[in-house]
Amino acid sequence: MTIDVELVHWLQSEEAAVWLELLTAQPPDDTALLGVLSRLRKHMSPAQASALVTTAQLRRRAEVKFPGRAQGMFFTKEALEQATPYAVARHTAARFRGVEWVADLGCGAGGDALALADEVGQVLAVDRDAVRLALLDANACSWGRRERVHPLQADIMRPAWRVLAAWADPDRRTGPRRLFHPDRLHPPLQQLLALRELTPNLGIKLMPGLPHEAIPAGAEAEWISLQGQLKEAVLWFGELARGRVRRATVLPSGAELVAAGGRAPLSSPGAFLYEPDPAVIRAGAVGDLALELGLWQIDPEIAYLSGDRALATPFARCWRLLDELPFDLKALNRRLRRLQGRVVAVKKRGSPIDPEAFRRRLYRSDEGTELVLVVTRVRSRPWCLICQAGPTGSHSKEAYDDTSPHSG
Repeated sequence: MTIDVELVHWLQSEEAAVWLELLTAQPPDDTALLGVLSRLRKHMSPAQASALVTTAQLRRRAEVKFPGRAQGMFFTKEALEQATPYAVARHTAARFRGVEWVADLGCGAGGDALALADEVGQVLAVDRDAVRLALLDANACSWGRRERVHPLQADIMRPAWRVLAAWADPDRRTGPRRLFHPDRLHPPLQQLLALRELTPNLGIKLMPGLPHEAIPAGAEAEWISLQGQLKEAVLWFGELARGRVRRATVLPSGAELVAAGGRAPLSSPGAFLYEPDPAVIRAGAVGDLALELGLWQIDPEIAYLSGDRALATPFARCWRLLDELPFDLKALNRRLRRLQGRVVAVKKRGSPIDPEAFRRRLYRSDEGTELVLVVTRVRSRPWCLICQAGPTGSHSKEAYDDTSPHSG
């Protein structure tokens, strides 16, 4: 569905509000969609009917990013996909606490701007897209922040404003394709860095796969995960930076770990296997985590740690290791049969297997112990680690590909 500014304004009308309340309470699924649209078109234009249904569906999806707040918000599909989860936006906005004016450059539908409005005096929300600015304005109204959020349609690289601090969120997509290098963003990182001449206190949101060599001199780089999923990397400058460091932040706990160049000892797997949080891995702090917890790596190039005790930490998941063996499918199935095991998750790092296809080839006992299978390397050899799923490292029943270029 294509939406324009006029349609965004209509969605905020009393007429639309009545329909939205009904549709948001129970958004139609694909099987009922045509019937619902047909009924709505008896009362309004096809574009309005489509906008109502789409908004109701997007609000349900948005509950994941904006829990408890999504039911009154407005999105397009693309704007929702690119919106920062509120828990992450609230964390980054806290760096600006107490600043009188902050510019949100590339504000989109307003996820970051709304979080900033809870921490600072006023937010100048800048975007070139008139529709996204209309969505932002509608969402600011829904959140009761309209007096503190000021939309401005402009090119963020041609600033006609002067503020002491800014948050920049460059576009990381070209159509449906994601962009994975900071110099291919819109605008590119190198152009965004020039904004420091006017706004020295700057935060730049980037892709979570930001390579260490792309970190500018003098910047703090922070990798942020939410509930075990890596969400973004941020470069901090000026008074917003807390040292020239690489930092891993784990949400919702808010725990932080700074990479200090620690090197983990190397040894064979112990009684427990630890998988560091992806923020720790990307920040290059795996060795530091190992030293802090008294753990060791099982391979010099792989970001798995091991130890002889189960330790509670926000920076890693932990599983009890039941068995291990060199990679061999027949031998692995014999071990699984002996354990009467049921593999509920296959994880890989440093292995070429397809996790889902490999899981279908494994022995399965319908009543067996739930297991997590880790296919990786141990001392540079292909290896299988059979772990117990459960309280120390629970998992949903699916396959995982945990390949990462940064093992720490």
